[in-house]
Amino acid sequence: MTQHNKADQARKGLIASVKGKAKEIAGAVTGNDSLTAEGQLEQTEARNRKEASTTESVADAQAEQARTEATEARIEGAAERADVEAQAATEKQRADQQRAEQKRAVTETAHQDLAAQRRQAERDAQAQVQQARAHERAETAAANAEADEALDDQWSSVRASAHDRADAARARDRAEELADDAGVPRDQEGS
Repeated sequence: MTQHNKADQARKGLIASVKGKAKEIAGAVTGNDSLTAEGQLEQTEARNRKEASTTESVADAQAEQARTEATEARIEGAAERADVEAQAATEKQRADQQRAEQKRAVTETAHQDLAAQRRQAERDAQAQVQQARAHERAETAAANAEADEALDDQWSSVRASAHDRADAARARDRAEELADDAGVPRDQEGS
């Protein structure tokens, strides 16, 4: 029932009670028992209406209180749910951060391992290059030594050949001298 209806009911109850009292007094003064009884009846009805209105107001107040309590319970439940959800979100965020940190740590360790492997591979490759260069230098030195030896042998052969040619030329000259001394004609020499 709205406030306007309650005010109407209270006004009507008050008017009925006043009318009933006026009829009762008028009936008592005039000696009209019927009017007195009617006034008492109207007063009783007004009292009953007032009690009903009071009972209805109490019921309305109790219903309003129940609605308020239900609303408060809903609000409290929503607040508790929000707290639980916020706590769950915080826990999830914490777990996500922990997973992200672990992933970062694993990734960083993997990068460090990869960098160490890369550095080791570079050192190994550099050692192999140095070893190959040393081997190349040794082979080059050996080849140079062999070439020097071959050149020495060739020069020795050239010198020996030149020496042999010089010896042969000297021997020919000597033979010609001897042939001239012996009187051997020159065109017979070859025969």
